[in-house]
Amino acid sequence: MKSNFPLISIIVVLTVLFSSFLKNDSSEYDFKMFSSLPIMDEGRVQPVDSFSRNLLTMVSGKPTIINSDNEKIHANEWLLDLITGKPQSFDTPFIRITNKDLLASLKLEPRKGSYRYSYNEIVPEIPTLEKVVRIAQMKDERDRDLYDRESIKLASKLTILQRTLISFEDPRLLPPDQLFPTVQGYMKLEEKSIPLVIPPKKDEQWRPMMSSLVAAHPVMQEVAKENDLKVSPYALRWGSILISYASDNAKVFNDSLTGYLLSLEKNSSDQLKNIKIERLFNQLNIFVKAAWLYLIVFLTSCVGWILRKEKLIRFSASLMTITAIPHTLALIIRSFLSGYPPVTNLYSSAIFIGWGAVLMGILMEYGFKKKGQGFGSIVGGIVGSISLLIAYFLAGDGDTLHQLQAVLDTRFWLATHVITITLGYMATFIAGALGIFYILSGVFSKRMNEQATTDVDRFIYGVTCFALLLSFVGTVLGGLWADDSWGRFWGWDPKENGALLIVTWGAIMLHARWGKIIKIRGFAVMAVFGNIVTAWSWFGVNQLSVGLHSYGFTDSAGRWLTIFCLSQIFICIVGLIPKKYWRSESLIQTS
Repeated sequence: MKSNFPLISIIVVLTVLFSSFLKNDSSEYDFKMFSSLPIMDEGRVQPVDSFSRNLLTMVSGKPTIINSDNEKIHANEWLLDLITGKPQSFDTPFIRITNKDLLASLKLEPRKGSYRYSYNEIVPEIPTLEKVVRIAQMKDERDRDLYDRESIKLASKLTILQRTLISFEDPRLLPPDQLFPTVQGYMKLEEKSIPLVIPPKKDEQWRPMMSSLVAAHPVMQEVAKENDLKVSPYALRWGSILISYASDNAKVFNDSLTGYLLSLEKNSSDQLKNIKIERLFNQLNIFVKAAWLYLIVFLTSCVGWILRKEKLIRFSASLMTITAIPHTLALIIRSFLSGYPPVTNLYSSAIFIGWGAVLMGILMEYGFKKKGQGFGSIVGGIVGSISLLIAYFLAGDGDTLHQLQAVLDTRFWLATHVITITLGYMATFIAGALGIFYILSGVFSKRMNEQATTDVDRFIYGVTCFALLLSFVGTVLGGLWADDSWGRFWGWDPKENGALLIVTWGAIMLHARWGKIIKIRGFAVMAVFGNIVTAWSWFGVNQLSVGLHSYGFTDSAGRWLTIFCLSQIFICIVGLIPKKYWRSESLIQTS
């Protein structure tokens, strides 16, 4: 049975990964082909599949919605309904609003569970929303309350929808009174600020569809000449695709898609070569599926460890190892698609931390004879799973493969400082997870015997040393990057202070241990508190919205960060319970 564990793990992983391909698409429209069309948005060429997923996730919170017929609609179909002006697209609830005060201002009733509303439900109160946003704008960013932030967020969602709709209209022909209100009044819609769907030929640039299509209309010849609008055969193809879909003609729709893609293949540019890879990457959805597989690893290894089932522990280690393979390949593909090293934003840091945690768990299981005992699978599984789930929620803030700001677009420093400091985060979280495992097992079970206690303590100590080294080197590299970019090595920026806190806390832990101020139990408690220090440096400083390192993702993590910190404080308190109340008898002698 033991020799079959890798084979069983491979079957489980492949079944989960390719489960999305087993679903039968009963629609007569070829949405799969439509999802492969190229589009340019915010400086990045991507498949329609990526654009529609990102757009719907930003406004709705997830890449699918439920229509009025209680059917699940994927982002690609929803986008087609939206840009062709089908009534159901504006009547279907897909805009997420959770703030009750904002709902009251818009005269909407709270909907528990979904908190999603249709565009037509919001339209009557757009003037009210515009007034609220203008008042919020007059306040300093740090003085805005939750109501102000949520109002601006809703206005931003409406702006995003406007950008999408306007890409299929000519922005120079659209009257200003048809624009959605935005965070900064009415946005100036230029071709570079909206999604572009007409790919270039030779030395041309990407263009919006209608500015290319309108030139072919006899009535608009004079307007086209004045605005230097040129007709494009790609625009004619797009027009045929949308008209056939709007008129419910599936055959013409599919034929138009086929003709368009054949035309692209004949005149394809280098910018279009990654479209098919990215669409397949989206469909596989490896990171989300890996998160659930790692959760299975954690649960089975916990059961195996508590019940002393060696086979379950071995299976968990095997499943974690096999799952790490597609996780690694997904990181490589993602770097290839973006053109950057694997860590560029909070989303990518989360998937990278999960990957590093799993690799460290594998090392703990297989790198030390008779010392893994399932510890590596337990901590690698839970840290890997939680990190990837965090990444899933962070993806709701937009395209995770977006082009970087100029100050960050330095591949050398991204490949050195950012990766090193992120691995430092990972190691401190692993040490903290081992501390949690030690405390909970010691307090609530008798499984933490003398040998297990010694092994866990050694792991915590070794990982803490590794974390301190990475964090220190990463912090120094960050200072060198700052000196290169801003002309100063250290400026007491919140992010810099957070990195220094991690280094300082690691040093305090080791000095307290070396000075025999604390023993095994105290070292584990300090490792758990290290989770709070690291989480603050990773996420907390972004909540301040100040400093040179505050790059986005500042609104969604605050509540969960608070809950996480409180949970870690609770575990620290549990760890300080007098030893006589711990169920593990060995702790009386070893702590």
